[in-house]
Amino acid sequence: MEIFGVRDDLIKDYREFTSSFVDIRDRWVREHVEAREATGYQWPDPWLSLNPNFASGGSVTDLVTEGVLHPLAEQIFRLKEHSPDGRVLRLHQHQREAVEAARAGHSYVLTTGTGSGKSLAYIIPIVDRVLRAKQAGTHQPGVKAIVVYPMNALANSQVEELRKFLEIGFPEGPPVSFARYTGQESEEDRRKIMSDKPDILLTNYMMLELILTRPKERQGLVQAAQGLQFLVLDELHTYRGRQGADVALLVRRLQDACGAGAIQCVGTSATMTTEGDWSAQQRQVSQVASRLFGVPVDPAQVIGETLDRVTDAAVVNADVLKQRLGAAPPEDFEGFVRDPLVAWVETVLGFESDRPAGQLVRRRRSLTTREAAGLLATEISGDLEECRTSIEAVLETGSRVINPATGRPVFAFRLHQFLSKGDNVHVTAEPPEERFITSKYQVTAPGTDELGRTRRLFPLSFCRECGQDYLAVSRITESGATRYEARRDIDASGGDEASGYLFISSDYPWPTDLEDALIEGRLPTSWMTTGLGGSLVVVPGKEKYLPEAVQVTVDGIETNSEQATAAAYVPSPFPFCLRCRAAYEQQRAQDFGKLAKLSAEGRSSATSVISKSIVRTLRAHGEDLEDDAKKLLAFVDNRQDASLQAGHFNDFVQVVQLRGALHRALCAAPEGLTHEVVAQRVTEALGLTPAVFSTTPNPRYSQKDEVWRALREVIGYRLYLDLERGWRVTMPNLEQTALLRVAYQDLPEIAADEDNWQGRHKLLCEDDPQHREEVATQLLHELRRSLAIDVPCLTEEGFRQIELLSDQHLKEPWSLPDKERPPLVGAAFPGPSKPGRARQDAYLSGRGAFGWYIRREYDDRAGTRLKSDDAQEIIRDLFEVLEDCGLLVKVVPENADGVAGFRLRSAVIRWEPGDGESPTEDRVRRTLDQEGGPRVNPFFRDLYRDASSSLSGLHSKEHTAQVPVGLV
Repeated sequence: MEIFGVRDDLIKDYREFTSSFVDIRDRWVREHVEAREATGYQWPDPWLSLNPNFASGGSVTDLVTEGVLHPLAEQIFRLKEHSPDGRVLRLHQHQREAVEAARAGHSYVLTTGTGSGKSLAYIIPIVDRVLRAKQAGTHQPGVKAIVVYPMNALANSQVEELRKFLEIGFPEGPPVSFARYTGQESEEDRRKIMSDKPDILLTNYMMLELILTRPKERQGLVQAAQGLQFLVLDELHTYRGRQGADVALLVRRLQDACGAGAIQCVGTSATMTTEGDWSAQQRQVSQVASRLFGVPVDPAQVIGETLDRVTDAAVVNADVLKQRLGAAPPEDFEGFVRDPLVAWVETVLGFESDRPAGQLVRRRRSLTTREAAGLLATEISGDLEECRTSIEAVLETGSRVINPATGRPVFAFRLHQFLSKGDNVHVTAEPPEERFITSKYQVTAPGTDELGRTRRLFPLSFCRECGQDYLAVSRITESGATRYEARRDIDASGGDEASGYLFISSDYPWPTDLEDALIEGRLPTSWMTTGLGGSLVVVPGKEKYLPEAVQVTVDGIETNSEQATAAAYVPSPFPFCLRCRAAYEQQRAQDFGKLAKLSAEGRSSATSVISKSIVRTLRAHGEDLEDDAKKLLAFVDNRQDASLQAGHFNDFVQVVQLRGALHRALCAAPEGLTHEVVAQRVTEALGLTPAVFSTTPNPRYSQKDEVWRALREVIGYRLYLDLERGWRVTMPNLEQTALLRVAYQDLPEIAADEDNWQGRHKLLCEDDPQHREEVATQLLHELRRSLAIDVPCLTEEGFRQIELLSDQHLKEPWSLPDKERPPLVGAAFPGPSKPGRARQDAYLSGRGAFGWYIRREYDDRAGTRLKSDDAQEIIRDLFEVLEDCGLLVKVVPENADGVAGFRLRSAVIRWEPGDGESPTEDRVRRTLDQEGGPRVNPFFRDLYRDASSSLSGLHSKEHTAQVPVGLV
């Protein structure tokens, strides 16, 4: 597995994702961001950690022969993955020292690195003590050792290891009994533990507190632990501060309750202290452990690592390294360990350079790949990139070459990659070619201007369509003076005079006079109408949202001075882009969907993209990995975040798979798909096998048909839900990525048939067929995007039927979640809303958003500004014609005003392939004057189009204290 290639693929995916939401227009800002990305600002060079080899302490057989361990230990401590008679364990020197310390009756602390086998350093002595007691005939039923973990996950992991050692190869029962008691156990398991006391009890400190205080446990387990011999605290460094004091008191109470006067206490930690030399570290750890355990822990019993080399440092010199550079490392063990570059890598990445004579000390500070390459390049006067490539080749080869003495790879190394969201760009209020640009948050730019004024910095937001930048500001007026300050919450709509944006442009400045703006066509078409005398005027009601030409100094003061910068103040909510004239007709809408900032990719979405990239790469290129290793383990701050992220990832993966399958199905059917076949074709395009989605892995006979029917019903239901208006900016749908075009059967013919329009509003009657079709299409889009669709799966009864099928035949992630609610599907009414209206109903009135759309479309054709009553009549006529022609169905009878409720017939919807370049416009809520339509997000377009099929089988699960016992 080429881990550096996995890293490169990850960075490529993350970079494409974070940069896909905006295409920056300004050359200087774009160059600044590109330069920032080139330095790895969001994805710095990875850090390398090389686990040095530990000195050997001999095999378990050796210790049995020497009398250090009981003879049965040789049968117990074996690697039994493939056979009960697996290879005998070889111990590290620090593990042997721990066994000997326990044999001598000492309390001790093991402070060795991660992956050094610390758990064996207390499990082997405990097992040995029990075996010897049984051999001597002094063994009594009861708890001999209590092992305390800070997390249940560690206890769970240890139980699995104990099962391998103590159960495999012992069909008559384990020679030493053990049990977990952490609060995850069922009532039956607890009763069994109470009646059949284990020799070793694994728990956590919270449960240990309950064992000491609950009468039932105190009578059962505490009494069984009288004369307790071992107390182990794993991950000793976690017990600090108040929690450490609580645990220290708990330990003393346990000793008193168990009458454990001769108890041996054991602690393990990889990160206790790094200050001073080894003797100083031993003294410090000894003091901490003695206070925590309440028993003396001698400094000599603080056991550290004894490291060993596998290579010979003497073969390293600059000339040999220079000759060696560029050649592939040997793949055999003997050749590999004699390689001078391998020796150099082990020396530099594995050990401290200032270690005491004769002692090998693990490197405390990791190096980045660039730093390591820089050291090698300096030493041999070589090329930096060639050195980096050679070091990576050595590490990857070392992870494959097996050391015959240990049975493990020669090198075990870790790659630490840090990722961050992009910081926003801040600029001064100056012309683009002169302004100061930075990505570091600060209030002012360094220095002052020629007049000694402070240069205030403002965060940038960018138009999602054209990439024009805007300074996010707060406008403050006090004592008749106006100033601008940076606005921190630049996602909020504001909606008051204090929130807005500054538009500054040298090549396309905003006119100082409204008349000039109208003449130059700087306002969106939908904002202009013809007034008296034939001149252009602003549509009534829009005046208060117009940009205001202002002059701003570098310190944020509004003035008329010639030394100020010409700008335009744009109120928030953002009304329209002053560059591309993309207009947003709903003034109350949030600005987040209109303007982007460079740090708004969304944490959950980013995490899902990262997780997807890593696991997908492991599955695609990890031929040498076991299937169980092709997984990702993620840690979060709390259980709520774990649940949220697991759910988000599963939703992300399923949505991508469904959309990708729909795209593939459309590519195979250029003529489009209808209601009758779309679910079947998408199911086929998914390419799932019953083992992936069925509760019955190999269904046969009639069950097979029912299983596939259940899957088709769920997929059809999901496809209809995805027809709703795309609201997730961080996950645009197929329409928004131009991979899907939704059309309506017979609509061109309906619009062209003049008989349909006779007796309707004059503007409709005289309209040309193409425009009538466009207007009718927008109306049907409104119903579809509101889910006012007449289809069984969106009714409560239909949903319940799908739910029953899903419960019987499907499993996660393709089954419906237990708590999923039926969709809120209402009706569309050609009239104004009434008090008490249902939230899911849509009202298309002459004064609403669709009414404004109608007036924009027909003002010029009418030769005058259309009244809302005319717009209402046109809307009503459209509903009636579309109902007469079978595209709409009446589902709610006329009310007292004669207004009925309608839904779109599912049979008339056609899913058609898009071109990947021209997304469907929502012309009701925003208008675009630029050619080419809305901008396409390239990352998600390519994800749906090219990579969605590779996500099959990806699934996330949370593992917290809230997870049911059966899932642990």
